[in-house]
Amino acid sequence: MICATPACYTRGVDSDLRDSVRDYTRAIGGGLIVGLPLLYTMEIWVHGFILPWWKLLLLLGLAFIVVLGYNSIAGFRRERSLSELLVDSVSTIGLGIVVAFVALVALGRIEFGTSLRDAAGKVALEAIPIAFGASLAATLLSGAGTDEGDSGSDSGSGSSGGRVGPLHRLLVAAGGALLFALNVAPTEEPVILGIGAGPWLQLLVVAATLVLAFGLVFYADFGGRSRAHRDGGLLDKPVTETVATYAISLAVAWFMLWAFGRVDGASIHAIAGMTVMLAVFASVGAAVGRLLIGDDHEGEGAEA
Repeated sequence: MICATPACYTRGVDSDLRDSVRDYTRAIGGGLIVGLPLLYTMEIWVHGFILPWWKLLLLLGLAFIVVLGYNSIAGFRRERSLSELLVDSVSTIGLGIVVAFVALVALGRIEFGTSLRDAAGKVALEAIPIAFGASLAATLLSGAGTDEGDSGSDSGSGSSGGRVGPLHRLLVAAGGALLFALNVAPTEEPVILGIGAGPWLQLLVVAATLVLAFGLVFYADFGGRSRAHRDGGLLDKPVTETVATYAISLAVAWFMLWAFGRVDGASIHAIAGMTVMLAVFASVGAAVGRLLIGDDHEGEGAEA
């Protein structure tokens, strides 16, 4: 029976308002859980001032692409059209900017005497991990798959759709690699480790990182989320997916080192060493990203 009375309309408005408040509270919470460590990182404060504006915009643009991919899988609101997905992704970046600004003011990193350029740079860098956390809030915090009888279909995937293709998995892995690398790239440690690593040590680190990434995703069985692909496309095989993910992690590691000026004037040996060392961290982030989403064959396996 359809209820068209004012009381029903009021209840519907109240319900929508409660849902919106819950969604944005979840997004802010997820953003702070992911972004809080970098809010307390001095190197981020410094690089927010010294990085050129075009690099900051490039990093924000890359973050938007990752957030768009994450929101298409989970996000902090569900059942959206393409236009709503784009609006949500812009809103996620905007939310990250607002939360970063408020947090930096509360921490005393932005004051009345702070220049506009300094404040904008700090907010731009800090907004990236907060936006990532907000876009992952549904997967991490909402108990996705437990609402309105969906628990049976989504409980094992960690995503709202339950089916994620190989390219989407790689995008999520890239986001995780970017997030983890962002925590380390501004520091001096990758430079020190990279310069001191000889060719044989670099090869050993590459091999160990591949084994670690493979084991985390396909054998560790975190919460029943290890993956056992059926034979499918090239990227549906554990070995090839691991290699592709590691290649992305290397690319992300080099990009972050370049963005923070770590490769300027460095030798090829030093750049290779820094990239390999930072890719260890990036690869773990990529593996964590993969563990947050379901496998595109899981639904088929359940039906079989």
